[in-house]
Amino acid sequence: MTPSSRTLPSRRLLLGSLPLLGLALAACTDNPGVASSSASDGGGAAGAVTVTLTDDACELSTASVPSGQVTFTITNNGTVPNEFEVLAEDKLRIISEKENIGPGSSVELTTSLAEGSYFTASKPNMVGALVGTAAFTVTAGEAVEVDEDTAALEEKAVTDYAAYIKDQVGLLVTSAKEFTDAYVSGDRELARSLFAQGRRPYERIEPTAEVFGIEEAGDLDMAMDARVQDLAADAGTEVTDPSVLKGWTGWHRIEADLFTEDGSPFSFADDAARKAAADDLNKNIQTLYDIVYGKRTGLGGAAFTITLNDVVQGAQGLMEEVATGKIVGEEDTFSHTDLDDFQANLQGAQVAYGNVQALVVAKDEALDKDISERFDAVQAELDKHTDGTTPDGEPAFVDYSTIASVQEDAGEAPGDDSYTDAQRAISDAVNALSESLSQVAGTILH
Repeated sequence: MTPSSRTLPSRRLLLGSLPLLGLALAACTDNPGVASSSASDGGGAAGAVTVTLTDDACELSTASVPSGQVTFTITNNGTVPNEFEVLAEDKLRIISEKENIGPGSSVELTTSLAEGSYFTASKPNMVGALVGTAAFTVTAGEAVEVDEDTAALEEKAVTDYAAYIKDQVGLLVTSAKEFTDAYVSGDRELARSLFAQGRRPYERIEPTAEVFGIEEAGDLDMAMDARVQDLAADAGTEVTDPSVLKGWTGWHRIEADLFTEDGSPFSFADDAARKAAADDLNKNIQTLYDIVYGKRTGLGGAAFTITLNDVVQGAQGLMEEVATGKIVGEEDTFSHTDLDDFQANLQGAQVAYGNVQALVVAKDEALDKDISERFDAVQAELDKHTDGTTPDGEPAFVDYSTIASVQEDAGEAPGDDSYTDAQRAISDAVNALSESLSQVAGTILH
């Protein structure tokens, strides 16, 4: 099967967030709200935009909305999965996005946009060049009064989540080094046991980490966490094509070598190549650390900054990572350590939601109760599949391929009609949680 005929995986999900590398908290706490008048250019209600995607076009019902909460209703009339993006004025930084919009399907992206100039575009198959790039203007909307107690809760949410991101990136530096040291030493058994553990901090903050770039948005994530399926689809070739493998770096390149037999198309030629791959991964993780800790700037010279929107959207995005792609085993297609990734995504989502929980309770106690119950339901499903502990003492999970229909060696993704009962139970619980979390943005953003 050629890459173009596969169900393609999600490469990154930035959760409809305001840019992490440039907008301050004031963009959310003091951001004017959605005006009650009609949006300009005939787009209908202010803050409501209809988006129509095809394989070669991205059309919006309006090119301008008032600042504040904006809902994009996106329909994919094309033949392949698509992605909708809102970009900063430099056309590099991703402000908001929605991935994996299947052919014939419609989804909503609710976000908060400050006054300014933006661009919109689509990306068929979530790879390659942008399609239908067009200017998008956010004008000054009506002011929204925020009481002191709410403002204090919003500021605390942002401060605490920023601290959590720093903590996880710091852990990532050491956990990755422990893994790569074992890998380079040739101790394959130890390295295999450390693979999932080493990645865990990144998985907890994945949507946030994915936005960082040096030359373009997300290039650090592509260097560290790219899957060969994406690269092959972009090149229009097979996953074993030598030119694709030559340009593939990061966790999953090492995974492919570590969890396949010698002589496999995915094996490295020698130990020197293994060391080079390990050094490259650690270098990119250090760059991420340096950006987050203010030792260097990121894309466009911007410094690391978190907004309330990043916190709000973070939880939903982490669960969407599981729901829209990881459930079919596309993430860890060689090691089948996917359940550990699910657990880390769940942990990160719980932290992100916990930081805005008080704001949700103040607006909608029933929604908070529903979300809390659905978090418990997902954890209960994962707990059914533990098996011992990882070297750091955390619960270990069974090989995902033993309980689920999965991709093997970056092959064809199974359809949902092929799910096992266990896989279906996890999928249903994750989808229910993701749906509930999707309501948070419309509840507390302004």
